[in-house]
Amino acid sequence: MYRTASAIAATLAIAACAGNGDGLDENGRPVDSGPLPLAPTFASIQQNVFTPICTRCHAGAAAPVGLRLDEASSYAMIVNAPSVEVPALRRIQPGDPDSSYLIQKIEGRAASGGRMPLNSPPLPPETIAVIRQWVMEGAPRTAASADPQGPAVLSAIMPNGDEILEKAPAQIVVTANIELNTSSINTGTVSLIRSGGDGSFDEGNEVAIQALGFEVRSVNPTVIAIAVPASAWVMDSYRLRISGAGGVAVADLNGLAIDGDADGRAGGDFVTDFDLGRPQ
Repeated sequence: MYRTASAIAATLAIAACAGNGDGLDENGRPVDSGPLPLAPTFASIQQNVFTPICTRCHAGAAAPVGLRLDEASSYAMIVNAPSVEVPALRRIQPGDPDSSYLIQKIEGRAASGGRMPLNSPPLPPETIAVIRQWVMEGAPRTAASADPQGPAVLSAIMPNGDEILEKAPAQIVVTANIELNTSSINTGTVSLIRSGGDGSFDEGNEVAIQALGFEVRSVNPTVIAIAVPASAWVMDSYRLRISGAGGVAVADLNGLAIDGDADGRAGGDFVTDFDLGRPQ
């Protein structure tokens, strides 16, 4: 009888908790219930594969081949991004899993290097099948920013802000949280300078980098890869600036300028600094 009463009391307590919503998320699931079952969406693959498995190696400045798979970086680093080992292939080619180099790596059929995850058990066939399905469906990023509030905010993915790089990046990668008017991204709104060897950008001896190239890797949210001529890279401090004010400004599809300085209002330039090597 005592055990029966205790069980009833416990059941009532659980029901009461569920009734007032404490400990549940907006979908009615326990907050600490862990990751949801793997599904063919970017968010699910990030939560179930990239974050717990891949970021053991692929994170930070020392990430192999510069491939960062942390939550903030991974989409911009893989979708329509050229592979370092086989530049003719994209890491993820939307709609074509067989030609996607990341798929080839996790399936163990890539032309270069070992099967991923390296020195660990292969991903289960069921997991690979889900990732392939996401790619086949166009590799969309179903971001929470689908209904944005306020102007676009930019983030530097490669290099991260104030990062010290040991070698020149293949490309500079910047992402927005929503879709931008990509026609506004050009040499009139994007500039890259180096300090001239003194680490300061206020001395008047700065050097402007010419002949920048631009590639739109993803439309919504917009991911831009900026190509820099290999001959332009020297050991120095660098500053990337994307205009968000004045007569020329990068804007969203409604013509609203980016929130470059992240103050919650449209306007202001987006600026990120990084070093190549360790300038004196």
